[in-house]
This record gives sequence, C-alpha cells and structure tokens, in this order.
Amino acid sequence: MQNQRPTRAIGIAAAVAVTLVVVSVVVLALESRYRSCVAAAEAKYPAVPVSAFNTRSTGPVKVSFVEERQRAVDDCNRL
Repeated sequence: MQNQRPTRAIGIAAAVAVTLVVVSVVVLALESRYRSCVAAAEAKYPAVPVSAFNTRSTGPVKVSFVEERQRAVDDCNRL
C-alpha cells in the first residue's frame, strides 16, 4: 500500500504539469495570432503624416487612416 502513494502523487503531478504546458501553448498561440492580426492592420493602414500620402485618394485635406486602422484592429480578437 505504501508504494502506491508516491506513484499516484507522481502521476497527479505529471498530469498537472502536462495540463499547464498545453494551456500555455494555447495561450501563446492565441496571442501570436492576435499580434499578427494587429500587425497586418497596421501595415495595411499605416500611421503616417498626411503629407506623406499626398495623392488623389488621400490629399492634404484628408487625415491618415486612423478610423480604418482602428476598425481593422477592432476586428482582431484573442479567441
């Protein structure tokens, strides 16, 4: 009977450790996916001075892509 207790405790500790590793990997993957989405939104709608985009579509009167970038970042979620 006494030999069974350490083996059982080791099994429980191993199960807890494996569970923690799996949860950590999932959290890191979700965070990486979220950061990639934010980076893509920032690349598509860069935050630059308006004068750098002095073309027909974004002349000096229009502001930078603040609203578009914010909408794209809001579409990103961690889950």
